[in-house]
Amino acid sequence: MGFLSPWFLGGLVAIGLPLWLHLLRQFKRTPQPFSSLMFFERRVQSSVRHRRLRYLMLLALRLALLALLALAFANPFLLRSTASQTRRKLTLIAIDRSFSMRDGDHMERAKEEARRLVRDLPAGFVAQIAALDSHLETLTSYETGRGSLNAAIDGLTAGDQTSSYGELARALRLLDKSANMQIEAHLISDMQQTSLPVNGFRDLQLEPGTAFVLHPVGEPKKENWAVESVTVAPQIFDPKKSRLTATIAGWQTAAATRQVALVLNNRVVETKSLAIPANTRAQVEFLGFDVPYGANHGEVRIEPHDSLPQDDTYLFSVERADPRRVLFLYAGGRSREGFYYKAAMESSTNSGLLVDQAQLEQASNIDLTKFVFVVLSDPGELESDVARKLRSYVEKGGGVLIAAGINTARCGAVPVTGARVSWGNLAQVVGDVDAQHPALAEAGRFENVQFLNDVHVQPHAAAKVIAKFADGSPLLTEERIGEGRVLTFAAMLDSSNSDFPLHASYVPFVVQSGLYLAGASDIPSSVVVGTPATLRHAKTETTAADVVGPTGKHELALGDASKAMTFDLAQAGFYEVQSASGRRSLMAVHADRRESDLTTIPGETLDLWRNTGSSASADKSVSGQSSTTAWSLWRYVLTLVLIAACVESLFASRYLKEEREAA
Repeated sequence: MGFLSPWFLGGLVAIGLPLWLHLLRQFKRTPQPFSSLMFFERRVQSSVRHRRLRYLMLLALRLALLALLALAFANPFLLRSTASQTRRKLTLIAIDRSFSMRDGDHMERAKEEARRLVRDLPAGFVAQIAALDSHLETLTSYETGRGSLNAAIDGLTAGDQTSSYGELARALRLLDKSANMQIEAHLISDMQQTSLPVNGFRDLQLEPGTAFVLHPVGEPKKENWAVESVTVAPQIFDPKKSRLTATIAGWQTAAATRQVALVLNNRVVETKSLAIPANTRAQVEFLGFDVPYGANHGEVRIEPHDSLPQDDTYLFSVERADPRRVLFLYAGGRSREGFYYKAAMESSTNSGLLVDQAQLEQASNIDLTKFVFVVLSDPGELESDVARKLRSYVEKGGGVLIAAGINTARCGAVPVTGARVSWGNLAQVVGDVDAQHPALAEAGRFENVQFLNDVHVQPHAAAKVIAKFADGSPLLTEERIGEGRVLTFAAMLDSSNSDFPLHASYVPFVVQSGLYLAGASDIPSSVVVGTPATLRHAKTETTAADVVGPTGKHELALGDASKAMTFDLAQAGFYEVQSASGRRSLMAVHADRRESDLTTIPGETLDLWRNTGSSASADKSVSGQSSTTAWSLWRYVLTLVLIAACVESLFASRYLKEEREAA
């Protein structure tokens, strides 16, 4: 009962009001006229005997009414012991199926331990089988028979994803709230240390009352070798300049020598011997190797194999292609505008991009599909057929770089995107730059670049500002249109209104933005299992996408092919991906190499995790439990308040009638 609550204390103070009304009634005498009071003796007259309590029953009712009202706001209650509802026990058996469980016989030992737990279930059990990797997947519903449980265990195999004990703890907390049963969870795993959450031990906290039992199947310090990473350009245009770097790592290993082989399309290209120090890593390089035209399946292998041979091979894809063409469009008579851009682009020997120049007035007769992207140099207002042609080119997956100058500012809008633009006369320097964006990966921060005139671009809300002037106005923006992208640069690409071409950041900007528009950063040579492959950027159903998995199966259903935005690459191997823009690519997928470190979690850490729940509560009989609950009385007190108010009204009406008659 909250007797110290403000409402209750205020109610107690209000009880004095009826006492003041009933007690402090002054005696009144009819005044008499008198000529002078000078002969009267001055004395203090006591008024106590002239005051008296009247209407005692009405006073008592008013005091009771206020006291009951204050009591109702205090929310009185009684503590009562009640028997809890019977809660059944749910036995959850979670089996680790991550990539590290492929080591030796770990998976078979885990399945055998799960079968033993199923055999030992008591009569009247409720159980469920789940598989753990990057998330917890339930393989059965709540079962009361052993047949379906064993069938789920028998069909379980180790996958290629990493395990997450933080996701397991989160799933157990949600299950405790939703199942309305006591949880007894069993985890069968190799207890890999790299599976612990990076945010700290708090993510492993379980709900009180959850019994948690660990069943380790891994060795404390298990040595393992793996190809940790491979670095190679996804596209090669000159085989003489091809370069591949592979990193070979060992965990809990002694110094040894391994044979490292480079394989393309199941053909060994070259083999090198690599000495690796104890419990560390070393690198090996392959230079100038021949790459056939088209998409190629690549591997880096180490020999001899160990007990986890799947990470002794690292998959990658590499494409051999001829240099691609870029179209630079300039307004009539301004052919010098493309000189700086063409020289900068073709000075890079690894970009694979060659620049063709043409007048903007001829664009209606040019087949844009032959070019990987288009550059518009201060185009101004485009002819309607050219504008439609460029718009269609972008929507189907093309790229456009627009350099906005005085001609573009005069027309008031950026071609293709339609963003508003205006001209200024203030000199500007560069402010904030998103150096992590692929278009500016090696361009730096445009140090000391001076822009003589500023072009104010007002991008649409969906556009992304990549770089800004010092006053905060956009310098470089990106906007998605259909399956393509448009970069708008609020300056010229020559020296007409800036000294940008004279600085070291100019060539990297030209090359990196060109590679970005050409889609070179869209398809890396290799990605981790679970990475989503982008199928489309716009929610259109006009063009179907396609994904062919490592087994040769088409992974997308007919409905998903025209609607799905992404597809999760859930298995190691090679995927052939065709996006909605029609572009085909070969994607190599490998398991996360954190799974190759087989070091187990220390025993004291496992004890802390095991004790975050309360195993003792799971051993108690759930039928005989009782709990103490608070039984609130405010409704009954409020009923008494209403009764007292009604009776007080009757008495008050009676006494008022008597006073009126007396008057």
